[in-house]
Amino acid sequence: MLRFGFRVKDFREILGQLPRLVFGGVKSFVGQVPIGNTGGANVPALRSMPLPDDVAIILSPTNA
Repeated sequence: MLRFGFRVKDFREILGQLPRLVFGGVKSFVGQVPIGNTGGANVPALRSMPLPDDVAIILSPTNA
C-alpha cells in the first residue's frame, strides 16, 4: 500500500502507511492483526473486515 501511495501520489496514504509499517510487524508477530483488513490508510489498522467469498475460499484450510 505504501508503494501504491507513491504511485498515485497520495500523501495521506503514504503518511498512513508509515505507522502501519512500524507497528504492523510487531502486531503481526503477536497475532493481533485483524482478518480482512485491506491495509489502506482510510481503514483503522485494528478493524476487522469481512473477507470476500473468493478470498475466503483461497484461504480456507480445506483448500491447502
